[in-house]
Amino acid sequence: MITYKDSAPPKINEINLSRIAKELKVHRDQLIIVLGGGAHGHQAAHSHGFADSNSPKDLLLKGIPPIRHNMSTLASSVETSLNKEGIPAIVIPPFSFVTLKNGLIHDFPTNIIRKSLDNGLVVISHGDICFDEERTASILSGDTITVYLAKELNARTVLIGTDVDGVLDDNPKFTPSAKYIPIINQDNKETVLSKTGPSTSTDVTGGMLKKVSELLEISKHNREIIIFNLTVPDRLKVLLQNESTICTRIQL
Repeated sequence: MITYKDSAPPKINEINLSRIAKELKVHRDQLIIVLGGGAHGHQAAHSHGFADSNSPKDLLLKGIPPIRHNMSTLASSVETSLNKEGIPAIVIPPFSFVTLKNGLIHDFPTNIIRKSLDNGLVVISHGDICFDEERTASILSGDTITVYLAKELNARTVLIGTDVDGVLDDNPKFTPSAKYIPIINQDNKETVLSKTGPSTSTDVTGGMLKKVSELLEISKHNREIIIFNLTVPDRLKVLLQNESTICTRIQL
């Protein structure tokens, strides 16, 4: 979407980023934007052993500066693009205040995020490297942040932008005829999870399977959860205007 995920070194897709910033201008309510790592996060994380639970402490620690640099660069570009469109956005990086334990959230205070939203600011956060009480450091994914904040801040709507039309019934990289699943509910959720595999790109946080699994956790609390193709112009804008388009809706 806003990065070229297979590009090394990481590169921002400025055209897509500018378009998305323009589409966000139609939104008039409180807004948190959570960025996935893309190439900026996943490449550095993978090369420093974060995909392997047995990686040595020294290797993990060496990964903190490049991961932090890459994610700060990405987030700053998004912040600049949004502010250029008149959207008062600020970046709040998880590294500075979130701690993990065995890869799970240990402490994630939300007071600064709440104050920022209450004062009319759009908050940008992102997948990040965080200190871990047991593992020295671990990756906190954008998807996990999204689920946590949706719970803590009682979000009414969660929009997940991907590079496909939603959750598909097969891997489109191997099966071009794969079709999106319009609705995931109690009747089909187990079937969907059995067919949904990990991303084929370098991704240390689990890909689509983990994404859907985590979103299912928060779908029971009267929230609107939508997974859609952010690479298609105007789909985000249409959804922000509460109109229908091609997407997957999770309704449990």
